[in-house]
Amino acid sequence: NTKFITGRLIIDNGRKVRTLVQDSWMEGVDRSYSHYKSPAREKGTKMLKIAGKLWMYTPRTDRKILIAGHLLRQSMMGSDLSYEDMMEDHKLSHSYSATHEGFEELSGTRCAILQLVARDKKTTYQTRKVWIDSKRKTVLKEERFAKSGKLLKRIMFKDYEQIGERLFPRTMVFRDMLKENTQTTYKFDVIKFDVEIPKKYFSQSILKR
Repeated sequence: NTKFITGRLIIDNGRKVRTLVQDSWMEGVDRSYSHYKSPAREKGTKMLKIAGKLWMYTPRTDRKILIAGHLLRQSMMGSDLSYEDMMEDHKLSHSYSATHEGFEELSGTRCAILQLVARDKKTTYQTRKVWIDSKRKTVLKEERFAKSGKLLKRIMFKDYEQIGERLFPRTMVFRDMLKENTQTTYKFDVIKFDVEIPKKYFSQSILKR
């Protein structure tokens, strides 16, 4: 029902590498709040998602903005993730129908390949291809495509660890396939499930200084 994550976004744009540290609280698939702790330039930046709407507060401007429409698909802070990618937490089984395409070896692991097709034409990625470790039932790789069939994102899921009753990847590596020589590594340093979250964390008042 809820989760808390402390994570690092390690952004490599091909010229330099920078690391963002954030705390995130999530409830279900509709509500999440993130607070950036470093580096100094991004410290104090906050993001709040409620029912598909995303607000962002930056201390440098001391104002909040609603990120909506095509803006959601823009790069988040220069990373390989869009704002939409960062806030995505829906159940794939609700949003997509799946067909089994066969099996393939991936880094020595026999994987089942699933082709996912969006049930709703408004879904950002109309199709996805997923490599699944059949024995552990974990996702190892995912590719996300535009309606045209063009490959937009590739994600690798690594360092699975037993946390409570779940296997959870400690590392996710994102690549925006429309960019050259870039990648963003998302490291999960702290993961807690079913935590108590103060109500104020999902109110726009949390975005104030």
